[in-house]
Amino acid sequence: MDALTQLNVLGLILSAVLLAMACIKADRIRAWRAGINPSTEELPDAFFVAARVTFVALAGVGIYLSVQGFGVSDARRGMTAS
Repeated sequence: MDALTQLNVLGLILSAVLLAMACIKADRIRAWRAGINPSTEELPDAFFVAARVTFVALAGVGIYLSVQGFGVSDARRGMTAS
């Protein structure tokens, strides 16, 4: 596996992590924050919506760039095989 293919696979893995982060429930994050620092103020629901939209958008861009990178990797492989 060449370096470009490894980079594309890493991009897909990071995109999957971002999607997993977007699926975490707000109550779980609130409980985690309260366990670390009980005196913090509550985060509004809009914060979690904005975070989810951001994570999904970044994951989408990462998946798109990885798929495009696989195309470039395949094109390079075809040129060096000749």
